[in-house]
Amino acid sequence: MHVEAVLQAAVEIWTPLIATVDTRNYDSVFADRPGVGWMLYLPKTLTVQQVPEAEALIPVPEQGKNQTGTIIVSVTDAPFSDREVEHVRVANKIEVRLVDHDLLPRYADL
Repeated sequence: MHVEAVLQAAVEIWTPLIATVDTRNYDSVFADRPGVGWMLYLPKTLTVQQVPEAEALIPVPEQGKNQTGTIIVSVTDAPFSDREVEHVRVANKIEVRLVDHDLLPRYADL
């Protein structure tokens, strides 16, 4: 089972306010908000137009059911690494985009 499938299954079972898959040393842009890292689930329907930097947007639940959220994937060609400058750059750009459009909540608001 792929990591995104595990995250999707977990989200469908527990319906969290957010869920992330990243590395221990990933440095997000905003200290008061969740980071994107490799993957971030938000309970919002997101489109490519809203988050063009994302490598993939996975609807939750899968197509055919009412969508309750989206898994944002920053890197699809390899496992995310906080040592890969390009991986971190893409994840950080997604975070900035989400904040610019008021789509990334503050921890205090969760």
